Parts: sequence; structure tokens; C-alpha cells
Amino acid sequence: MATTTSAACPIFSLSLLGRFVLTGPDGAVSLPNKKLAGLLAFLACMAPDPQSREKLSTLLWGSYLDAQAKQNLRQALFKLRQILGQDALRSDGELVSLNAMVIACDVSQFEELVQDGSRDALSAAADLYRGRLADDISVGEECWSEWVAGERERLSSWLWALW
Repeated sequence: MATTTSAACPIFSLSLLGRFVLTGPDGAVSLPNKKLAGLLAFLACMAPDPQSREKLSTLLWGSYLDAQAKQNLRQALFKLRQILGQDALRSDGELVSLNAMVIACDVSQFEELVQDGSRDALSAAADLYRGRLADDISVGEECWSEWVAGERERLSSWLWALW
């Protein structure tokens, strides 16, 4: 498990375009459940912007009582820190964000390449796009479904630039 960010390169690589694949220094990293994967995916897509704990608990546990949703979020953040190291997530009271120095995500790389617009960048972006966002993460919460559908639409709308 990673505990420092002394390296110049991110320690983990997160692929969300297509299937969820998290890779660390020792190879593929498995997360124990889809909600942990969903939490990591959401934070990666929103990085570097911090997200409120309330938003995160509603996104993944919106059908639960508020106290239980908050407890589930605390446990999920604790578990992610155990797996990814303490530096992977930044927390400032009510706000949580992903540390891009620890985890590189293909979604942000894709967006940067499309925005660059050069032929080489668009070719690299096309190589990165392996399918819909987080295609294998299903979370039975309405807020999650709405968010992921909107992000899928937003990202697929950029595909026109690739052809």
C-alpha cells in the first residue's frame, strides 16, 4: 500500500472509460464493492474540485437514513485510504477531494487531449476512449444514475472531435 507521494509520477492509474480498472505499483487493485468504486470514480471525475460529504453520501447512499449514509461514507473513505494510502484523498472538514499526484485518471487525460485539439492529441484521446464511463459500475441510487448518465453524455459529446 502506498503511503507517500515522493515520486513525481502518480502511484495509481484509474481507467474509467469503459471498464473500471485501478492499477497500482503491484498491478491491478481490487475494491471490495461497487460503491467504493463509484466513490473513487466520482472523486476522480470531479478532481481537483473538492466535494461535500453531504453530496457524496447522497450520491451513493441517498436512500438510507442520513446518519447511516454519513456513517457509510466515513467507512468508505477509511477503506479507500487503507487501500490507496493516506495521501490519496484530501479532506478538509466537510470537503473531500482526490489527490491527482497519487491517482491519475483517464477521464481527465481524455478531456485535456480533446481540448488540446491537435491531431496527435485527438489520436491519443481516441485510444483512451474504450467505452462509456464506468460501464461496469452499477449503484442502485437515483443520484448516482443521474450523475453517471449526465457524465456519459457529456464525454460522448466530445467524440465528434475525434472523427
